[in-house]
Amino acid sequence: MDADTFTFTNGALRCTVALRGAQLLSLSDGRTCDEFIWQRDPDVWADSAPILFPVIGRLKDGAYIHRGQRYAMQIHGFARDLDFELLNKDAHGVTLQLRESAATLAQYPFSFFLRVHFALDAHSLHVSYEVANSGDEVLPFSLGSHPGFRIPSSPRGLDDWSLVFSEQERASCHRLDQGLLARMPSAFPIGRDRRIALSPTLFDDDALIFKKVRSRHVRLVHRSGRVRLSMALGSAPDLGIWARPGANYVCIEPWFGYDDDSAVSGELTAKPGIVLLPVGGKFNTGYAISVPPAPRK
Repeated sequence: MDADTFTFTNGALRCTVALRGAQLLSLSDGRTCDEFIWQRDPDVWADSAPILFPVIGRLKDGAYIHRGQRYAMQIHGFARDLDFELLNKDAHGVTLQLRESAATLAQYPFSFFLRVHFALDAHSLHVSYEVANSGDEVLPFSLGSHPGFRIPSSPRGLDDWSLVFSEQERASCHRLDQGLLARMPSAFPIGRDRRIALSPTLFDDDALIFKKVRSRHVRLVHRSGRVRLSMALGSAPDLGIWARPGANYVCIEPWFGYDDDSAVSGELTAKPGIVLLPVGGKFNTGYAISVPPAPRK
């Protein structure tokens, strides 16, 4: 095992997580070795499942304001680029933690800790988050998951695959406009089958962003009806769906928050979708990936 990664298994599934960004690198069938997570390719997408914290998406003008001071921050925040510390590991899981440091305080002047716990259970991986406010003022943050799921080759490529929501969703979503969230939603019909058909051109205009999503599960389904995996969204109110156009993966992203639009004030505590955690408070959420058992031959 690499010193910077942790691998654990329960027999049915095998999982690998990196210290850098507490990023999920692999989730595979323990018997067939079928890989469910996108395997990084710097020429396509160099990540696999980054954690988005303390912002999601882009900030207007690349910065926000707090107590009259301007702080620059890159898209999706800093957690994905920093090394977490190991708190605990065993045969079936691992817990990692990120705390404030000189590197974070320069761009985010708050005391916090972010804990991420990965655990295997039967044919599921559970990912749990805890954010704690260890400072002396309200902690404003967004938190999002961004796992990319590998789509196996099939005769019609992406056209063979769909995402199926557990509930009927509104016939609209938000798209990006010059890198920021469009002020108004765009029509995006989802049929009574609650299905979004994947295609090489679906993400030509970047991500699909659903505010106040109703569904609590999204399944990746082959046109034959075979379910490849199901993702439980936890308590996240917002959802992003994205991939590089034509690439053989899709990201299902439960979010607490989303990109700025052109009308935001720039004040972090007033940012739409932001979570405001009181002093001493703790915030818990998470998601789960479930895969059907591989058929025995």
